[in-house]
Amino acid sequence: MRLKDKVAVVTGANSGIGRVISDCFAAEGATVVVVARNQARVDETVAAIKAAGGTAIGYLADVSQQQQVRELMDKVAAEHGRIDILINNAGITRYRPFATTTGEDWDMVLNVDLKGVFFCAQAAAPHMARQRYGRIVNISSAAGTGSTPGASAGSPGATAPYAAAKAGVNMLTKTLARELGPHGITVNAVAPGTFPTAISTSTRSPEQLAQHLENRKKTIVLERIGTLEELATTVLFFASDDSSYVTGQTLCVDGGRFDRM
Repeated sequence: MRLKDKVAVVTGANSGIGRVISDCFAAEGATVVVVARNQARVDETVAAIKAAGGTAIGYLADVSQQQQVRELMDKVAAEHGRIDILINNAGITRYRPFATTTGEDWDMVLNVDLKGVFFCAQAAAPHMARQRYGRIVNISSAAGTGSTPGASAGSPGATAPYAAAKAGVNMLTKTLARELGPHGITVNAVAPGTFPTAISTSTRSPEQLAQHLENRKKTIVLERIGTLEELATTVLFFASDDSSYVTGQTLCVDGGRFDRM
C-alpha cells in the first residue's frame, strides 16, 4: 500500500474526479479526509469508502472562504496528528460566450478554481512543514494549457474564466514548489483532458454529450476518452513517494491531445 498511514485531504471529494481519487487513496491505505459543501454527499462518500474497507472522515468547507479552510486544516491536523497529502480538486465552471460572461461569472469561477487552491495550500503547508513532509497535488485542466476550437455554450471562448483559472493553477504550482521545497513538500499538478465528469454532463443533453465526446476522440492520439481510474492513478503517483524527486510539474493526462494552440 503506497499511502499506508498517510492522511490525505481531498477537496471536492464527493463526486467525479474527487470521488474516484478518494476511493483510490483509501484502497492504498490512506485515511481520506473527504471535503465538500454538501453534507449528504459527504456522508455518502465516507460510508462507501468504509463499506469497501477503507478509512475516511468527512468535513464541510467552502474552499473559497479562507477562514473556513484554515479552520478545516487546523482541525484535521489536531484530530489526526498530521496532514501528509492535499489534493486540490474542488472546481466549478460557468460556460458562457465570452461576450456575455459577467464579472460575477468570472469571480465565482476564479474564487473556487484558483483562490481556493491557494487558500488550501496556504492552510495545509504549515502542518506539512512542521513534519518536513508533504505532497500537494493540484487538479488543473488541459484548458489551462491552451485553447481549443471546442464550442461549449456556442463559443470557443466559453471557458474563458475556467481556462484562466487553470492556467493560474499551473503557475501557482511552480511558485509553491519553489517556496515549499526546502520544507520537504512537493507541489505538482495534473491537467486532465476529456473525462466523463459532472461538469461534462450537467451542461449538455445526452445527445450533445455524445457528439462532444466523438469530436474530442478525433483530437486524441489514443483515439478514446480516458477513464477516471486512469486519472486517479496519475494523481496517486504525485501523492506517493514514487514521485519523491518530482516537483513543480504539470502533467497532462489527456491521451495525447493535439488540438490546443
